[in-house]
Amino acid sequence: MTITDPDLSKVGVALKRVAANVRQLGFDTNTPVYVYRNGKIVEIVAEHRTAQSPRATAKSSQRKTTSYPGKAQSKKTP
Repeated sequence: MTITDPDLSKVGVALKRVAANVRQLGFDTNTPVYVYRNGKIVEIVAEHRTAQSPRATAKSSQRKTTSYPGKAQSKKTP
């Protein structure tokens, strides 16, 4: 099949580039990324974490807790 529309001929390359960027963003930010593989929906960031060494996983699982400056914390006053 030959694609004659110049815009449509670039769609496949663009989708592959976007998919690679999404995977990398998921790995960098520890955000779930789901793909359809072998008839099942699979979360690939979790697979990536389990494939890492236990030492790297423990280090990456430490998160900083931050308070949100715009959100007031409730305090009881006597």
